[in-house]
Amino acid sequence: MKGILNFLARARLVELSEDERLAASEAEAHTAGASAVAEADAAPGRMPQESVDVSPVAPRAVAAAPSDPLAGDAEGIALADIFAAAGVPDSPYPAEKLLRLLDGLRAMDAGTRKAAVLAMDAADDNWRIGDCIADADRKISALDAYKQQLNAQLQDREQQSAEVVNQIKLALDNSTAAIRKQIAELEQLLEREVTRAAQEATSVEAGLRAARESTAREARRMDAEIERLREIPTSFKDA
Repeated sequence: MKGILNFLARARLVELSEDERLAASEAEAHTAGASAVAEADAAPGRMPQESVDVSPVAPRAVAAAPSDPLAGDAEGIALADIFAAAGVPDSPYPAEKLLRLLDGLRAMDAGTRKAAVLAMDAADDNWRIGDCIADADRKISALDAYKQQLNAQLQDREQQSAEVVNQIKLALDNSTAAIRKQIAELEQLLEREVTRAAQEATSVEAGLRAARESTAREARRMDAEIERLREIPTSFKDA
């Protein structure tokens, strides 16, 4: 299958991943090295040499998926992290690789594309279509479980948010009632103050009126007495 993928990649029908390109380069180097060793061994007077052992590239470490996706940013989590967290084992031939092959065969109709893949499976003993199917099923189950986890956590968040909102509304209602009670008490106090001020002002004005009337009466009494006393200087001053 690797040879077919490399052929399709050279024909620009599929695009290989970085690991696949590296593996293809190592395979070509291994093939070239093996050919050179075979030619050297075939030369007269040369001792056979051991073949070069090309070790496969070590897989990259996969970080564990966060236990609570909604605690931070729930979007953009790498699918590899989700599969690793779900314990999906490595497949001899991952489903994603077959998907890239199918993408390169999109020009064919579905029946022809399926027949081509099955023919490749029959012609190459290094992989089986069953491995891809099993890998796809495991990854589908992992993604469905992750979706259920997201939905469950969202429901918990919705319930918690609803409780918090209800507490906020209850606190607002209590504050509103307390403030309105204070407003009613202040209005009553204001009414009492207005009444008291009016009463005091009325009392002061009444006292002022009484003082004016008293002053006017005294002034009239003084005028009367002055008029009565003026008779003496008027009558006898010239004499």
